[in-house]
Amino acid sequence: MTKKGPLSKAERFYIENNTHMSIGDLCKDLDRAKTTIEKYIKKLPAVTQEPPSSKEETHTMGQFARNGKGSTVMTPNASELGDSFRKTGPPPRSKRCTTNIR
Repeated sequence: MTKKGPLSKAERFYIENNTHMSIGDLCKDLDRAKTTIEKYIKKLPAVTQEPPSSKEETHTMGQFARNGKGSTVMTPNASELGDSFRKTGPPPRSKRCTTNIR
């Protein structure tokens, strides 16, 4: 008897990393209905293997952290790049609350 209900995180991970397998094999391995797996595969974004257009794109900070599938190591270049994008100064809310002593 096949399982019912939503796919678990482990099952979704297994499907994402084994898209090269046939749907029948995935159904047998996970003991799930064919339609459930087909629906989930259709929801997955299409993966394209395009090389980056410039050298800067290969060193973008957090390219793995954005999709939640890895971690990033902070290098000096990445740190400087992050600092250049950071907004400096206090937030606008604190400017209204700050008073000068006379």
